[in-house]
Amino acid sequence: MAAVRGSPPKWKVQTVEELRKMFKDYPVVAVVGFRGVPSNQMQRIRRELRGKALIKVVKNTLIEKALEGLDDNYKKLEEFLYDQTALVFTDMNPFKLYKLLEETKEPSPLKPNQVSPVDVVVEKGPTPIAPGPMMAELQNAGIPVAIERGKVVVRETVTVVKAGEVVKPEVARALALLEIKPIKVGLDTRAIYDNGVILTPDVLAIDTEKVKEQFVDAYQKALNLAVNCAYVTEETAEILVMKAVMDARNLAINAGLPVKEVMPEIIAKAYSQALALASLLPEDALDEELKSLISSREVEMKREEKKEEEVEEEREEEKKEEEEESALEGLGALFG
Repeated sequence: MAAVRGSPPKWKVQTVEELRKMFKDYPVVAVVGFRGVPSNQMQRIRRELRGKALIKVVKNTLIEKALEGLDDNYKKLEEFLYDQTALVFTDMNPFKLYKLLEETKEPSPLKPNQVSPVDVVVEKGPTPIAPGPMMAELQNAGIPVAIERGKVVVRETVTVVKAGEVVKPEVARALALLEIKPIKVGLDTRAIYDNGVILTPDVLAIDTEKVKEQFVDAYQKALNLAVNCAYVTEETAEILVMKAVMDARNLAINAGLPVKEVMPEIIAKAYSQALALASLLPEDALDEELKSLISSREVEMKREEKKEEEVEEEREEEKKEEEEESALEGLGALFG
């Protein structure tokens, strides 16, 4: 039977229907770009996402056609359909998905005549290049180089291309020689649809380590507040009991209460105070035992004072050494 003139090819109709079904089956859909991703890297990404997410590469016009048969929330995705587009269908949390997609990116060199998305800075220092004709390649790219101790070194830090500028062929060659790969190539997330909500990279890009630190800091502050205001919770109960015991012991010792648990401390305190008082009396008012005890106490106090002085001297020496090292580093930076 001949095909009806003007009707779309059967494969296109099937693709659109398949897409609509996938949009309905998966609560989370990412719209990603894959411009510049090599085929071998794309295959590796598919393997890494297997069992976690499904990648579908379809023409933008077919995606738009599929969105027409869905509710209005999906229509918001149309603004993210441009250039080379792929869809990633999954049940994952959108923030986990974004992080996973970012991990697919690999360091890549800049190509000649490409618009650089970043500032490219060549740092001062040694290079992997041996002395020879390749030095001219670096100099042609505006990189100041010299030979030091048989090695090619960059004499000063220089920005060879700024974000938004076209990469000159000589600059691209020089960066390749220096093994500098300033950009990352992979699936570039444009937006993620999550049950009717559109999330963009500025929302999805969360520094997990920083968030963890904030949680730890908030927990510590909440714990300190609860302990200081004696608010009993599962986390503070043990700390509050220990604090109460310590406060009670200190109170009993300072008040001289004859409580069994603190009697050794009270006696030790009374003994120390008695010796201190006796040391203020004239020698003819003391017997030999008191003189001996006071002498021993003074020796012990002098020993402790000497120990404290030695510790303080060590701290001063360490401080002086650190200052000298800092000064030497400054001189090295000045004359290096």
